[in-house]
Amino acid sequence: MIYSTMNPVPYKPKADRMHQSRLRPSRRHMLLGFLASVALPPAWGVAQTQPLNTALHFLPAGTGTQDGSNWENAASLDQVTQFVDKAKPGQTIFCGVDTNTMPVEWSGPQIIWNLGGSPAAPAAINFGALSNARQFVLPTNSDAPALFQMVGNETGPNERPDVGGDPHVVLGRQSSHLRISGPVFDRAGGDGFFNLDARGTLKDLRFSNIHARNVGRVIETEENTAIEGLTVSDCTALGMIRGFARFRDLSDAEFRNLDLDADFVDGGGGMVCQIISVSKGRGLNFDNIRLAKAVNMLAAQERGSTYIQGDGLVLEEDTADVRIENCHASDMGDGGFDVKTENVYMANCTTIRCKLGIRIWSHHPDNLLENCSMTEPVRRPNNDGSCLWVAGNVTLRDCNMVAVDEMSPIRFGEGRNKSRDGTVKIQGGSITHKEDVRLATGSRGTVELENVLVNGVETSGRYRWNGWWMRSL
Repeated sequence: MIYSTMNPVPYKPKADRMHQSRLRPSRRHMLLGFLASVALPPAWGVAQTQPLNTALHFLPAGTGTQDGSNWENAASLDQVTQFVDKAKPGQTIFCGVDTNTMPVEWSGPQIIWNLGGSPAAPAAINFGALSNARQFVLPTNSDAPALFQMVGNETGPNERPDVGGDPHVVLGRQSSHLRISGPVFDRAGGDGFFNLDARGTLKDLRFSNIHARNVGRVIETEENTAIEGLTVSDCTALGMIRGFARFRDLSDAEFRNLDLDADFVDGGGGMVCQIISVSKGRGLNFDNIRLAKAVNMLAAQERGSTYIQGDGLVLEEDTADVRIENCHASDMGDGGFDVKTENVYMANCTTIRCKLGIRIWSHHPDNLLENCSMTEPVRRPNNDGSCLWVAGNVTLRDCNMVAVDEMSPIRFGEGRNKSRDGTVKIQGGSITHKEDVRLATGSRGTVELENVLVNGVETSGRYRWNGWWMRSL
């Protein structure tokens, strides 16, 4: 049985959310529905103890008195917004889906959330499955069947992916000090399953145990919404059109234990995939993250260019003080890590089969990469790849670069300040490239080597690349 919830919340969508829903099921849609209807395996979630008496409970159709006091009297899912409007700060809610009604089909915004808490008593939304024994089970991995599945904006076998569809949960300006756990879901639009639309500042948000499949985006932040204090942990996504999360203004944030695979879903030049992107912010930490398979080749010329897009982690010019550790990017159309940050530290990170492994744009003197590996850059049409792309300043310690084919391991580029050349200082580590290929290419720049194994030969010295040839300084 599949329960359906369509547009339970009056909500005026943005202009770019105005899409007609197409309800014909695709083969993928039918398959997901079938898989979600089978018996739950025991390994994908953990049972939760019964919540405190103050918690509110919700099920697709509601039960008993529907006052939300317990599972026997759960309110219906389409009543969450009206209950939240009357709730006290620090409220905890449990949104459960019976195992025999999974997945709940949805279209249009389901929850408009405008409730927060305090640092000591945060509000909380928990999404999970309710077993026949009335145990609430939070998903702990991506093997769990979907609780929710968006309908409408389906894509045919030979059609371009559609990012239409409204968000499931919209967080308003009162949503600070909030904990969100789950759900597992299939499909969401480009405005995210979660849409942060405070038109102000939200503080102390935590997302965990979200597992998404075939989505436009999981978390989207609207213009004029800033976040101070964010944790995103223990999440997965498979199949992304625009990416996992986008933030306009973010500070004091931690991302950890994320497995994010775009799965080569290609929205074309007008719908570029950047798996995680931050436009502005500082104090950002990324740890143990896998970023994979974001390539936008479809109709790249729509932008008037043959440049192939698709990035893993994108940090724009107005970001500063960032640590990236144990993070790994593979199979990107453009950059594995596209970092314009002032003061970035990267350690124990890897890139493989990206056009440009790591891109460093700023001239901050403390930009540092330690024990990182950049291998097998990929050539795109009219664009050679490289292990490292530099328009600013960076030091590498004990790093490994392996270029292939006719590509140089280092490529210099131009940043916003075209009067300053790129500078790369490499201490220890190794560089491997074809003997007849230059160490560096691109725009002008300087390379300084200290005890670096270049094609197996320990090499030290300073070298100037003038855009045509390299000479020793």
